[in-house]
Amino acid sequence: MANNVDNVKERLAIEEVVGQYVELRPAGTNLKGRCPFHNEKTPSFMVSPSRQTYHCFGCGVGGDMFSFIEAIEGLDFRGALKLLADKAGVELTNDRGASKEDRDEKDTLFAILEAATQYYVENFSKNTEAQKYLKDRGLTEKTMEDFRIGFAPDSWSGVLDELKKLGFTEADIDKAGLIRKGDSGRYYDRFRSRIMFPVNDSAGRVVAYSGRIFGKEDDKTGKYINSPETTLYHKSKILYGYDRARQAIRKTNFAILVEGQMDLIATHQAGYTNTVAISGTALTTEQIGLIGRMAKNLCIALDADDAGIASAGKSARLALRAGFDVKIAELPEGADPADMLAGGDVDTWKASVKNSKHIIDFLLDRYRKQAKDERAFKLTVQKEVLPYLLDIESEIDKSHFIQRVAAQLSVSEEAVRRELMKIQSEPLKEAARAAQPVSKQEQERMNAEEELVLMYMWQSQMKEPFIDLPSFRKQVEEVITPIGFNALEEKLSNNSEAAFRFESLYDGEDQMKSAILELLERLTTMNLRKELDAVTTALRKAESEGNNNKIAEYEKKSQDIFEQLAKL
Repeated sequence: MANNVDNVKERLAIEEVVGQYVELRPAGTNLKGRCPFHNEKTPSFMVSPSRQTYHCFGCGVGGDMFSFIEAIEGLDFRGALKLLADKAGVELTNDRGASKEDRDEKDTLFAILEAATQYYVENFSKNTEAQKYLKDRGLTEKTMEDFRIGFAPDSWSGVLDELKKLGFTEADIDKAGLIRKGDSGRYYDRFRSRIMFPVNDSAGRVVAYSGRIFGKEDDKTGKYINSPETTLYHKSKILYGYDRARQAIRKTNFAILVEGQMDLIATHQAGYTNTVAISGTALTTEQIGLIGRMAKNLCIALDADDAGIASAGKSARLALRAGFDVKIAELPEGADPADMLAGGDVDTWKASVKNSKHIIDFLLDRYRKQAKDERAFKLTVQKEVLPYLLDIESEIDKSHFIQRVAAQLSVSEEAVRRELMKIQSEPLKEAARAAQPVSKQEQERMNAEEELVLMYMWQSQMKEPFIDLPSFRKQVEEVITPIGFNALEEKLSNNSEAAFRFESLYDGEDQMKSAILELLERLTTMNLRKELDAVTTALRKAESEGNNNKIAEYEKKSQDIFEQLAKL
């Protein structure tokens, strides 16, 4: 019986999978688009329908549909398999993935977290006060059920005892982030007397929790506590609600960023399903990458206090550097999305999103209102706003906002540009490297060696190679040595770019042999010239020492090399 991977590949084509994230256009027998893993203006991302693989000539990433989903959705192999299987309509059976040890550990941790979620949900269903609290904050029963909101009772070992009954060990429950070890050496529940919000990965699997204190306000561990970093949970790579929001983000080409679980759930309930949430920190590079693969338009709707604006600014700068168009939703002072929507003020929320301003315009307006006088305004803009201009990727957009800033400051655009150059110069100076460049001749030799080894690797993967592989390898080893061949073969083992290039260059044996001959002759010539330089240096030394025997030896070697070069 075919395994899960084969079943998925039978129903899905890589161009279909990649095409949901990248606009692909025909390029010979392949398809081409802009790489979703790095910023580029000229498309260098190739998809091969015949080989069911992809490769980017710009950043070097490549693989099959599973590795693509792993990279673009931030999943492990099993998460990617689950996502693709759901798309293909394949029911998974026992499947392969990572090593057995790694697979078993992750399976166990996922099972623990799923069992814990069911335990928390069951406890929540019995806690009418916690339900009433969330209903008073505007959440419906359906929303609470959809987001699998739970409750951790005020017990030192509630979830621990429940999970041990199911056969899980304390060591594994600890690895899942659900318990802690006290000074006595005994374990106790990490979450106690808290409303529990499960945090999912991109495939919708529970990987962590955020717990809000409820019914025990004197708890000194904080209003919210989150799961620690685990094998499954890396907070810098997870956005709350992303598993639910990614399709809506792709469809609308627009993402909304809020802070915290309640803001996220309230906005989704209000129909803004393209919303994702951070939890007490600014966006990370990994998180902005997740959003950017779906859309490049971002509206940040964080709290309207100074802390919220500061967090919004950090997130905005990171997004601008990634090529986003970033806007800020101006919320009423002291309000957050959850409070607005809980109070029934849906219209104000909608207007805040609809009338959101580009981050530059937002900051200019804000600092204008706060400034005591014109000079204070100009100094604040110089210090706080100009760095954002440097972050804008589009030169056209940057020029537009340079004009806006210049107009607001009543100065020339040239004055703004000069200030930007000053800001930019220091990091550039620090980043300068005094690296020793590789000579042009040495680079040519390295390129030729790699080209020959890549040709061999490409041909060795074909069912019917154009050339005699053993003979070809022997020829190459003669000019770069067997050790050199093995080293390059290992170095280039993950290079799938060559196959795309060679497929378009060589249609048959004659073209291939002609290219091989030219490269071998070029390398042989380079090696001989390098040897001649060494012999010439040795000859001069022998002449300076008056060593007639060595002089005669080196003169003969020089003559032999000249004759070999003449034949080439």
